[in-house]
Amino acid sequence: MTGGGRKIMKKVVVIEDDPDVIALIRDVFDSQNIDACFFSSSTDGLKEIIKTHPDLVIMDLMMPNISGFEICKIIRTNEKLKNIPIMVLTGYDSQKVRKEIFSYGIDDYLAKPFDIQVFIEKVLRFVK
Repeated sequence: MTGGGRKIMKKVVVIEDDPDVIALIRDVFDSQNIDACFFSSSTDGLKEIIKTHPDLVIMDLMMPNISGFEICKIIRTNEKLKNIPIMVLTGYDSQKVRKEIFSYGIDDYLAKPFDIQVFIEKVLRFVK
């Protein structure tokens, strides 16, 4: 197919250390035909972001090795990466945390546990 008949696949990098959350997101992405790479290591996820410049990064804030906040700082201060949308998933949902999240240039967030339909809507805003 040529022209408007072919959809360009958007790439998403997911950095999350909870296997249940990874399985849930993988199922959602499979049903929505979204191409994603999953990393339980923030270090490996960051390497993938730097290498591939994905269309969206979804990550947990509280990760071993490199926190989600640190990854955001790295992305936002890198000229080649700074425009990649970032969505965070967090088990911490307070006014203070929300304020801190957005101070790092994060585009959107969801508190865990999250409503799957809300998650899908938020992701599709970035990748469709």
